[in-house]
Amino acid sequence: MNFDDIRPYNDSEIQAAMQRVAALDLAPQIVRFVYPEADIAVQLKRLADVKTSLELQSTFMNDAIKRIIELTTDGLTHTGLGYLRRRGNYLFLSNHRDITLDAFLLQHLLLEEKGKTSYIVFGDNLLAMPAAADLFRCNKLISMHRGGTPRAFYESLAHLSRYLHLLIEEQRQSVWIAQKNGRAKDGLDRTAPAILKMLAMGSDCKPLEALEALNIVPMSISYEWDPCDTMKANELAVSETGEYKKAPGEDLASVVTGIQGHKGRVHLSIGKPLSPEELVPADGEDLFEHVARVVDSRIIHSYKLMPSNYAAYDMLNHRSRFRSRYGAATMLELEHRMATLADEKRRKLLLEMYANPVVSALETR
Repeated sequence: MNFDDIRPYNDSEIQAAMQRVAALDLAPQIVRFVYPEADIAVQLKRLADVKTSLELQSTFMNDAIKRIIELTTDGLTHTGLGYLRRRGNYLFLSNHRDITLDAFLLQHLLLEEKGKTSYIVFGDNLLAMPAAADLFRCNKLISMHRGGTPRAFYESLAHLSRYLHLLIEEQRQSVWIAQKNGRAKDGLDRTAPAILKMLAMGSDCKPLEALEALNIVPMSISYEWDPCDTMKANELAVSETGEYKKAPGEDLASVVTGIQGHKGRVHLSIGKPLSPEELVPADGEDLFEHVARVVDSRIIHSYKLMPSNYAAYDMLNHRSRFRSRYGAATMLELEHRMATLADEKRRKLLLEMYANPVVSALETR
């Protein structure tokens, strides 16, 4: 089938796209961020000469991620890469906190440890940003169409699912996808059964066999501080009383804020691929709801709780249950972030955002 409407660029299309990227007005600023001591003209020429996706990812993109880690985090740690075979093909089913970094931090680790990267499924709203569309499509981004009539939306999901099965089963590639549509703005990492139904649609096999063929790997990423936390709290507050409508340029603002903002410690955990036995539901149990619960359990248990999570839980509950796990500096930072919000409702939503991973961990003990 033809997947031109959702696929990333082929290597034959990369150089022309990178020439467009290098010609953007923002390109010198981006290059200066990645290579602050280098000759900008030389680096732009180097960028325009990139000919393959792997070349781009192993040079400029990997250098950019290293720079982001260096400047905006207190270190990136990780576990679980040893579960992956070097030539293995997997579906990384991940919690989702940052629009771009969740997936791109995984690409950095895969490249450093395994010498290869995965494809990435993102909402097509990211491709609506002209300054970013070429760069994303050169980085193996697969577009997930949103909206339209119910029938058109169903057909687009089936189309995407067929492409994912082609990549993973036939081309032996790996793919990253979020566990639900959009980021977990409330800090609750819950897999949408609808995502699992979509993943099973593109196979001629029975749904259980279709999921098994994808080699599902639960993945969790934890940020000590979320640069977009106040933006998310405002969105949640509006959504509680009506439909939230994004302002023009809001997605780009979230991307830039997530990249530039301080994140504290960051941890990425890769789990063991789900075994065939784990996928089998009990008699009478819905397959997709069962698998969603299995994935949720894995993600919650591998999520690295940070001092900010424990402090927010105690502040929210007016107690000192976890007082030994955070210090005064963490409390002051939370209070500072809360002070920038307009009302008590938004301040409570921000605390819940950080506290909910602790609540989830306590509920699944």
